[in-house]
This record gives sequence, C-alpha cells and structure tokens, in this order.
Amino acid sequence: MTKRELTNLEYVVLGLLSLQPHSGYDITSFFEDGAYSWSASPGSVYPMLKRLESQDLIVGELEMQYETRPRKVYSLMEKGGHLLDEWLKDIPQMRPFYEQREIALLRFQFMERRLSKEDILKWINGYLDAVRYATGVQEAYTNPIKQAMEDDPGVYSFHAHLLMEAYIMEINTLRTWLELVKARLQIAYAQEEA
Repeated sequence: MTKRELTNLEYVVLGLLSLQPHSGYDITSFFEDGAYSWSASPGSVYPMLKRLESQDLIVGELEMQYETRPRKVYSLMEKGGHLLDEWLKDIPQMRPFYEQREIALLRFQFMERRLSKEDILKWINGYLDAVRYATGVQEAYTNPIKQAMEDDPGVYSFHAHLLMEAYIMEINTLRTWLELVKARLQIAYAQEEA
C-alpha cells in the first residue's frame, strides 16, 4: 500500500492514465480547459507524477517524438490500477455537494473500462440512495422554511428562497440523471448478454 492516502486529484490523474498514457503537459492541459472547478498547475502536476511514480503506481517512459526535446509519458501500473478501482467503488457523499458531484462524474467516466457491470450498478444504486436520502433531509429542512415564507414573507429573503430552489433543482436533476443512467445501463447490459 501507499504510505498515505492519495488525494482526489491524484486519483483523477490515475483515472486519466487508465484511459491512455499522458505526459505531464497533457494532464495539466486537462485541468486548464475550465470544465472542472479545480486546476492543476505544472508546479503541482510534475511533483505529483514523481510521487506516484516513486510509489510504483505509474511508470514514466521518455518518448522521442520530438528530436530536440523528449517528453516523459506516464502509464498506469497494476498497483495504481488496484488503488484506482477501490476509489472508483466509493459511493459519493452529498457533502460537500458540488465537489462530490464533480468527483462522482469523473469516477463514472473512468469506471467504464475498470469495473465490472455489477460494481458499476452497485455504485449507481449507492449514489442514488445517497441522493434520495439527501432529498429527504432537504425536504424536512426546506418544507418548514417554505411554510414560514408563505406565513411571513419577511422571515427569509427572496434571494434565499431562490437559492434554496436552485439547490433542490440540482439534487432533483442529479437524481433524474442517475435513474436514467441506471435504466440505460441495465438495458445495455441485458442486450450484451442476449
């Protein structure tokens, strides 16, 4: 095992390398495209790659694509693949919602080539359970607030009400997406077995 728990960013890098080999520049560029809420500068990516390589999770090989300047391209090693698979199986928590949702979507992307159909469906069901639980908690919290707003509109600001509605919509969208994913995966898996 590794000497310390890997960070989410390190697991994302392992996930990227599970899709195909990448250079440090490729990995930095992945985070700079603005699709994700965090970034990884060259000052953090290259030391991270060295750490992961020293732990035998990845291996780097010099590629002589350009005669004047070789680049190091990293691939996932078996030990790194095992750690990645365990991380992919973790069911996302609902707090902090935004960070967990983003990490969950990355996990979902990486698990297609790594996990069994059963593990993927188990993950989807676990995530759905977490979302449904959060929805129940949210309803127990927001229903009295909604009633208080109706009874005395001055208790909560109009903007607070709109923010609460945005949160409810996001959770409902996530739940709907997970239900759709589950149904489509079950159909696709059944067709593969037929």
